[in-house]
Amino acid sequence: MFVTTTDFLPQHRQQRKELLQIISAAEARGQQRLIEMNRQVLGNLDRIITALGQDDDVEAADAG
Repeated sequence: MFVTTTDFLPQHRQQRKELLQIISAAEARGQQRLIEMNRQVLGNLDRIITALGQDDDVEAADAG
């Protein structure tokens, strides 16, 4: 089970940026399997970032 919080959003965003670079380099080299694996990780990471971003919005609204 994986649990994270909004405290880790900067790390998740940095990991996303690095994954995009890995995918781009793999595309340039024609490494299809590497592309597939990292796109799956990217999709998971996008869901995490989106969910945490929504949690962040709720926390801001509750504080205001």
